[in-house]
Amino acid sequence: MKLKEAIQILKDHNEWRRFNSVGLSRKSDPKMAQPRELGIAIDTVVKHFETQNIVNNCEGCGIETEDKAEHCEVCECKGNEAYKE
Repeated sequence: MKLKEAIQILKDHNEWRRFNSVGLSRKSDPKMAQPRELGIAIDTVVKHFETQNIVNNCEGCGIETEDKAEHCEVCECKGNEAYKE
């Protein structure tokens, strides 16, 4: 599955999940993603994030973090030379 398609499936499914049909005709309801298709979309997006290094390991302490600067304030390795790169 292509990343663009996976993202669209996730967006459509989330719209279905949050939809409030009170006072609207049933024809306007968004469609729920098929479970298998939804799972493949999730796997595709997760793999993209993992391979694009969106999830990083803090070079000071090695803990996985999405935002190195924010995490480093917590683990106090901000002064580490690896952080300055």
